[in-house]
Amino acid sequence: MFRLLVLVLCLSVSFAAHAAEHLKIGVLPAGDSLIIHAAAEDGFFAARGLDVEPVPFQSALELGAAMRAGALHGHFGDIINVLTQNESGSPQRIVATTSRAGQGMRYFGLALAPGEKAGSLEELKGAEAATAGATIVDYLLTRLLRVRGLPDGYFSRQEIRQIPIRVQMLAAGQVRCAFLPEPLISLLEKRGSRILLDDRELDEPLAVVALRRDILDAPGGAALAQAFRTALADAARAINSRPDAYRDMMVRKGLLSRSADNYAMLRYEEPCPLGLPSEKEVLRYAEWMAEQKILKTIPAFEDIVWHDR
Repeated sequence: MFRLLVLVLCLSVSFAAHAAEHLKIGVLPAGDSLIIHAAAEDGFFAARGLDVEPVPFQSALELGAAMRAGALHGHFGDIINVLTQNESGSPQRIVATTSRAGQGMRYFGLALAPGEKAGSLEELKGAEAATAGATIVDYLLTRLLRVRGLPDGYFSRQEIRQIPIRVQMLAAGQVRCAFLPEPLISLLEKRGSRILLDDRELDEPLAVVALRRDILDAPGGAALAQAFRTALADAARAINSRPDAYRDMMVRKGLLSRSADNYAMLRYEEPCPLGLPSEKEVLRYAEWMAEQKILKTIPAFEDIVWHDR
């Protein structure tokens, strides 16, 4: 009994040390990163004993460099980010999935240029499609084509990594279509674009949160991960119950334009976080990345996804 008490006290002290640590979590300007901002700003992390600071980045490249430099304790991104960073020297594990394709919300879609006459996918065969290689938009476009039995080269993919330039080129009619995230596609719809294809056809984990492996493997790491997940659940419920209040936060954080008043406010599926990615799902991402020469080796599942063990 005494030994058990000592063990419990040691684990409690260890978790308290982690909780007291100032955790910097990198975030990209995706609409569904709102959950991290809300959990930090509205005290949901603090209520669970965590001191978390969201650190904004404009590109996955910059965020990955910060992770490798040890400047961040984790990040909000996607499975491609996690796999890339793990291989490039920043060991980490996914501790939460905050959004999935096929759960009713639209997260990504193929937007047509204003004035584009094509009324079907068949009429767009061979068309210039603005995308960004080695990113989730390229992966999802490939997945959507494959589930429809179409070849990966169905479109003439134009490599345009910067999202604002992709939007400008689409608006100017320099490309016939572009694969883009919300809330941009809602804004484009308001300006005359049509969305011909979107990720609601898929069943795929999208946004995830990963923490550094050294933090998770240390004593108290499992308790920290559970506290983090609980804080995200608290934030999700708050966002779902008061969406208009959080629309203002999205604007303040640069995640939503004030002019996108037709944007259906983000809603997190409950329970949130959703289930962790399965081995099959991670493998599907990894195999696509290997095909694209982005990943040299397929990692072990347990090195990529955290489980309370």
